[in-house]
Amino acid sequence: MNVLVQRLLANPTIRIKNKEATTAKLGKIIQDGRSNLHFICDFDMTMSRYWIRDKQTDAIKRNPSCHGVPSCYSKISPECKAGTDQLLKTYYPIEIDKKMTREEKLPYMIEWWEKAHALLSTQGLTREDMRAMAEETPVTLRPGIETVLELCYTRNIPFLVFSAGIGNVIDEVLKANKLMFPNMHIVSNMMRFNAEGVCVAFEEPLIHVFNKSEFQLETTPYYSTIQDRPNVVLVGDSLGDLQMSQGVKHELCLNIGLCNHDWKASEDEYMDAFDIVIMYDANLSPLIDVLEYLQ
Repeated sequence: MNVLVQRLLANPTIRIKNKEATTAKLGKIIQDGRSNLHFICDFDMTMSRYWIRDKQTDAIKRNPSCHGVPSCYSKISPECKAGTDQLLKTYYPIEIDKKMTREEKLPYMIEWWEKAHALLSTQGLTREDMRAMAEETPVTLRPGIETVLELCYTRNIPFLVFSAGIGNVIDEVLKANKLMFPNMHIVSNMMRFNAEGVCVAFEEPLIHVFNKSEFQLETTPYYSTIQDRPNVVLVGDSLGDLQMSQGVKHELCLNIGLCNHDWKASEDEYMDAFDIVIMYDANLSPLIDVLEYLQ
């Protein structure tokens, strides 16, 4: 296992604070093999990039999130777009405010998600619109995710996409990239369509960035594929993503965090929280390294 850890550390984007504990976790994952492993992975800014280049100016800008894709859609009304933009300006600073506690942020996050979903539910969106908006506003996936998903599929490792975004958008993005495999399952905010196929609301429960621990995977059909797999690799880009494994029983969790922005201010905090940290919005080669060691 020291060879794998040294290989990971040779990557200039990788940080590992507790090398002994991480080596032990990797050792158990490799020893137990692929039949005892599953993945839980965030989508926005984890499976997708955080930063992309503007095609016209070549300037760096944010990659669209799952909620950002509908707000950019040509059929969305100007009023809805303006409302969505205002919600982002109002609530995103609260989400990333380091002076506020998680408990203080919670009511604001619930307000943000509920208001955003209420706005989208007034737009008469159909399932065909989901496909169209995914084509119209492409989400740039993180380099390496294709290989990670293909390896998990060919090696029969269940892969859960756990997102506070919009599941219908994630599904279409993955399908558009031919990356929605049979071993995968999405837990996210799903649109509710009426008899005419028009989105009129969102299904309960609401999943936002700070309540992922409350969702019980035992209630999903996916649970039968992971209930006898005691080891999990969790991948996310925020400290809130560390909660994703709490809804399923496991013996070991290897936490991998992506530090995409505010690198100097966030590096120590991420190294304290995650076993392995991928800095600078980098690719997913560390996950590929781990998967290639599995027998």
